[in-house]
Amino acid sequence: MKRLPLQMTFFSQVHPVASTIYFTELIVCLLLFNHVIVALAEIVSLIICGFYYLGVKSMTQQLKFGGSFLIMILFFNTLLNQKFQPILWHFHWGVITYKFSYPAFLYGMAMAIVLISMLFIFALLNKILTPNRLIYVFSPIAPRLAMLVSISFSLVANFIIKFRRLITLQKTRNVDTTSGSLIIRTKKVLHIFEIMLQDSLASAMETANLMDARGFGSTKRTHYRSYHWQVADIFFISTSTLLLLVTVYIRWLKIGWSGSVANFTTIFQPTDVLPIGFLLVLFLLPIISEGIYRACTN
Repeated sequence: MKRLPLQMTFFSQVHPVASTIYFTELIVCLLLFNHVIVALAEIVSLIICGFYYLGVKSMTQQLKFGGSFLIMILFFNTLLNQKFQPILWHFHWGVITYKFSYPAFLYGMAMAIVLISMLFIFALLNKILTPNRLIYVFSPIAPRLAMLVSISFSLVANFIIKFRRLITLQKTRNVDTTSGSLIIRTKKVLHIFEIMLQDSLASAMETANLMDARGFGSTKRTHYRSYHWQVADIFFISTSTLLLLVTVYIRWLKIGWSGSVANFTTIFQPTDVLPIGFLLVLFLLPIISEGIYRACTN
C-alpha cells in the first residue's frame, strides 16, 4: 500500500475522542498478555503501522533505540533471575557466578517487547493526536490538564529539533561534540543540554501565558476547532471496543498469560493462536480501515 501524506490518511481524520480511546485500548491489550509470541504479534503490527504513518526514517530510529533497550532489559533480567531451570549457559569466575536461565530469557524478552511496543504506541499517538486534538479531548474534563499535556508534547518535539540544530551550529565555533575524550564530549553535550532545557522551559511557559491571556479554559473558548462524529468514526471505535472485550475475555480464560517466570519454558503455545488473531486485527485496524476508506472514496 502506497504511503500517503499523514493529513490525507483515514487515521489522522478519525475523531480525536475515538483516537484517544483506541490508543488506550492498545495500551490495555499490551498489559493483558505476557507470552513472547503474543508480544511479537503486537510489536510486528505496531511496526507495520509505524512505517506507514511515521515513515521509514523515523521508524528506523525507533527500532534502533528499541534494539538497544531490548538488549539492556535482557541482560538485567537474566542477571536477576538465575535460579530457574533449564540453565543454558553457566559462567563462574572467582566468587562471581552467572547462570543464563532460559525462562528468565523468555520472560525478559516478553517484557522488553511490551515496553518497546508501549514506546511505539506513544510515538504514533504523538503523530496522530496533535496538540489541538489533545486540547479538544481533555479541555471539557480538565482544561489545565489539556494545556499541560499539549505543552509537554510540544516541549519534547521542539527540544529535539533545537538540540540537533544547536549541535550543528556549534561546529562553526569549533565545538565538536563527537571529538575528544569521553569526559570532554560529555561536558560539551551537558552544556548544550542545559542551554536547550532552559530555552524549552521558557518557550513552554510563554505558550502557557499566551493561552491563559487568550482565555483558555473559559466558556466556549477551550479549543480552536470543532470536530464532528462521522459514521466511520463510530464504526471504527465500535469495532476496536468489541475486539478489546474479546481479548479481555480471552485473558479471563488465562490464555496468553503466565503468572511465574518458571512457567516461561516455550515461545509458542497452541492456545496463543486465539489472542494473536484478535490482537492482529485490533492493532492493524487503522491499516485495514485505510483500505476500506480508500475503496469507498474511490
